[in-house]
Amino acid sequence: MNQTNKDPSVVLIIDDMRENRLLLSSQLRLDGHSIIEASGGQDGITMAQKHDPDLILLDVMMPDINGFEVCKILKEDQRTHLIPIIMITALSKVESRIEGKKAGADEFLSRPHIREELLVRVRTLIQLKRARSNLEEERHRLQLLYNISRAVSTQLDLESMMSTIIEETQAAVGATKGNIMLLNEQGEVYHKFIIRAGSPIEISDRVTREVMTRGLGGWLVKNKRSEVIHDIRQDDRWITLPDDEGETGSAIGVPLISPDRTVGILILNHPDVGYFSNEHQKLLNAIGGTVSTAIANAYLFTEINEERRKLEAILSQATDAIVTTDEDWHISLFNRAAERLFDLKAQDVAGKNLADIEQLRLLLATYSNGSNQARAQEMKLDNGSTLFTSISPIQGVGYAAVLQDITELKRIEEFRLAEERRKKQEIKETFSRYMGPSLVDYVLSHEPGLMARRERRRAVVMFADIRSFTRFTRLVDPNEVIERLNKFFTKMTEVVYRFEGTIFELTGDEILVAFNAPFDQADAANRAVETAVAMQKRFNALRMELFEELNAGFGMGIGIDEGNVIVGNVGAETRMTFRMVGDAVNTAHRLVDIAVDGQIVISKGVYSQLEVNNSDLLLAHPLSPVGAVEIRGKDEPEHLYQVQIPLEQMLAEDEL
Repeated sequence: MNQTNKDPSVVLIIDDMRENRLLLSSQLRLDGHSIIEASGGQDGITMAQKHDPDLILLDVMMPDINGFEVCKILKEDQRTHLIPIIMITALSKVESRIEGKKAGADEFLSRPHIREELLVRVRTLIQLKRARSNLEEERHRLQLLYNISRAVSTQLDLESMMSTIIEETQAAVGATKGNIMLLNEQGEVYHKFIIRAGSPIEISDRVTREVMTRGLGGWLVKNKRSEVIHDIRQDDRWITLPDDEGETGSAIGVPLISPDRTVGILILNHPDVGYFSNEHQKLLNAIGGTVSTAIANAYLFTEINEERRKLEAILSQATDAIVTTDEDWHISLFNRAAERLFDLKAQDVAGKNLADIEQLRLLLATYSNGSNQARAQEMKLDNGSTLFTSISPIQGVGYAAVLQDITELKRIEEFRLAEERRKKQEIKETFSRYMGPSLVDYVLSHEPGLMARRERRRAVVMFADIRSFTRFTRLVDPNEVIERLNKFFTKMTEVVYRFEGTIFELTGDEILVAFNAPFDQADAANRAVETAVAMQKRFNALRMELFEELNAGFGMGIGIDEGNVIVGNVGAETRMTFRMVGDAVNTAHRLVDIAVDGQIVISKGVYSQLEVNNSDLLLAHPLSPVGAVEIRGKDEPEHLYQVQIPLEQMLAEDEL
């Protein structure tokens, strides 16, 4: 059904995520739109075909059928191909947008979206769709009226004229039976023309009296207006004739009124109840006026001119530039917005070919595609402005081009994309302080909001600490202290990253590492102990380099515990750091104090989670019980386990 600008627009949201649909619908309802929702691609296709919405907001990533396939199906369906589609996606790759364009998407919106951008794009595309629909409906209506007018003006034979009128009218509304009854000045039927689908026209000069007294025919003459009967079996005004006793469905009728009297009635039937609509009724009213008098042609042309004038008045007031041409690209309409956009006057370009006007030649590439489908693209003007241009072919009439100035939208889009890139780089640099490159890429792709979270997690926490570090700083030159310490941290960090641990602190001579925090790792205990073994082995290879001229007594111990921790940004307003706090952190620190050089001490909780058979490192370096040990801050002694990594021979770096 045609919608006026006063009717609320209907927007279909297709998204499998309820929270996404809720956000979009709440914003659009506040802007006056009516919302329908679909929770998946197939459901969305069905709803689009059933409700014919003004616009579709389509998510790309859906489980049953992705947004690109949904868009392609809708654009290939004659019932839905004119509905504008905005694809909403978190995918920022150019390839994704190209795929969307190939599928027929009219616009894109990146997630998370900007509310103002959403509303502007929705309003613009709805206006565009309605303009297209109005033009198409007007074309069909004018074409039908023209055909009937030609029949009236070019045919003198009454039978041929009535047959043409009924056939054209039936085809226009999809009716299966139609009849015209012509009345004399006394209101009596003197000619009746009936045509049924697939049958020749039937002509009679009589009609059952009841039809013109208490039936629909008499009602139309008396009330002088059209009428729809939605169910002829339930309406007393429908008189069933003997040869139509099994007739069911609906009917629509219109009186044929000349300036001074009613000259006839036109009635159409369809076997479906409730088939005829208000739009059908409006169409029949126009037809009734066309065939009512001998001056039908003059009336028809007046009506067509008036309808065209109204349409041109609407288009001339549109905020988007609109240019209509005939099929040879001669300009027939150039509205005020187009005048402002191209700095041209409508009277100066009327009737001219696009190719003859320098400012409009940029439209030729779009016009020249040779497609019968609507075409849309962006184009740049010499003044730097960017236009979104949509050109729709109107069969038998020409083309209608709608040009929207999206310069400001593009600027906002470019700014938003630059800001997204900046934030992404900032997040990447932040993450790179805590985890290896592979994990950084994973987090950016799957958990971009990780750093902003504050949460309690079950983590495996590991502390590694250099033994006798204070004595080390007294014995070695300050520059050498820093260089050797940096070497130590670099090599240990490489090991941690290999096992996908997250480094929370590098402080003094200590390293604080966590597993299963800040993201899930099902094998966290194994990763932690394997990391510790690999770190001790790597440290053995570093001993000569770090302590070659020093006496014995230097080394590294490692402590590991598991338990609840809290992860989040901690610090002052001017300096925040992604940190981990909790009892497991404190206990791991106590355990590293217990560990001697080359030793790894773990709690019973970590030991109970190990799957030794799944790890070559753990099989090669078995853990042994230490027994119950008093730990500061604990009420009861803790049962601990340890593994001692032997110094072995000094291994080269490339052997580890």
